[in-house]
Amino acid sequence: MGYKGNCYLEGANDNPLDPFGGKYPPVMSIEEFSEIYLQCWKRFMEAKFDNDFIIVDGTLLHHQINDLIREYSASDEVIANQLSNLLNIILRLNPIIFYFSSCNVAQRLALACRSRKQSVPTEEQIGFWENRKRVDLYVLERLPIESHILDVDNGWDLILNTIVDYITV
Repeated sequence: MGYKGNCYLEGANDNPLDPFGGKYPPVMSIEEFSEIYLQCWKRFMEAKFDNDFIIVDGTLLHHQINDLIREYSASDEVIANQLSNLLNIILRLNPIIFYFSSCNVAQRLALACRSRKQSVPTEEQIGFWENRKRVDLYVLERLPIESHILDVDNGWDLILNTIVDYITV
């Protein structure tokens, strides 16, 4: 379509928005964790942007929410505040979140595990991801930016067309 953009993938060691290079954070307090992320995102905003779009795959929600839940047993409100603080740093970039959702978390997780040649998800894993979806939706309602929940069960072509419609208006 002629646009220039950068894409930063969750878990990639060169992702400038992930101070831990896709790895689990070392043992530290939640305050240190939050400060490290804030400084990282501030450094990112000091960069010169000469592209039309920056795509960030899972770096905001997925990676951080997992860490905050697993490492710190953070409440939904603490998670929402952490992510809001980060988004406030990048507001001048006019960020939009496109959240890919499924009505059936267990089925979607099973499909993902099968495609990655991983074992069938356990009830515990399914429960974790169902809770994650609940937390994600809670957080999305409280973030200071535009967000759209897109149902992956409707097909990836429809999702792609919806995203293109939003960003080319």
